[in-house]
Amino acid sequence: MHTATHSEILWNKIRLAEGRLISASNNFWTHPELAEMLPDFLVQLHRVMQGGISLMRIARDRALTLAGDEVASITASYLESHIDEEKDHDAWLLDDINSLGISRAQVFQADPLNSVVSLLGPQYFWALNIHPATVFGYLIVLEGYPPLSHQLEEIRIRTGLPATAFRCLQAHADNDPHHIADLNRTLDSLSLTATQAKYITLSAFQTIDAVASVFEELLEQNNVRLSETPALSAANT
Repeated sequence: MHTATHSEILWNKIRLAEGRLISASNNFWTHPELAEMLPDFLVQLHRVMQGGISLMRIARDRALTLAGDEVASITASYLESHIDEEKDHDAWLLDDINSLGISRAQVFQADPLNSVVSLLGPQYFWALNIHPATVFGYLIVLEGYPPLSHQLEEIRIRTGLPATAFRCLQAHADNDPHHIADLNRTLDSLSLTATQAKYITLSAFQTIDAVASVFEELLEQNNVRLSETPALSAANT
């Protein structure tokens, strides 16, 4: 009889919870005003990327303090490698955003969405106060839903935005399937306690909920912008 691995168990739970994320994502990417919303999405994604690198560094450093903890040792080793893989991606994305006429200063001065703060905040707490391996729930969700190359091309054509705006997203479309396979293998190699497994699942569920909220908040911002535009136009006539 096959015994389910940690990654299989986790993915079965993720698939039960992913409905809201898939719906919010589809609503965003198929929206007729996507060209207007995409720059804001990329700016917020830059916030997520920077926060994600900081999160992985904090989780790695915490793991290195847990002498004799095999799960922490494997977690630290994985994160060290993954940090190196991801370390320049926020700079790539910044170049893509700049190609849309948004300056570096504007990106760094942009307020993070409440949903972006909610995405990252609990992960720091769990990594520091529960166990650094909880970060695997966060990473598996973010790496597990990559954009597809043909979808990005269709979006580029539909929005009329320059190809330079999609370079970082395209790199993730190419690389994330390899990253998720590595994540699954690493998770399956861990001798997790019941508590560690529980919090990795909670981390994944929190990530699903928060990423869905990011899409929903961007859509809501667009609705507010559209509702305010006629009033602003009338005021200027």
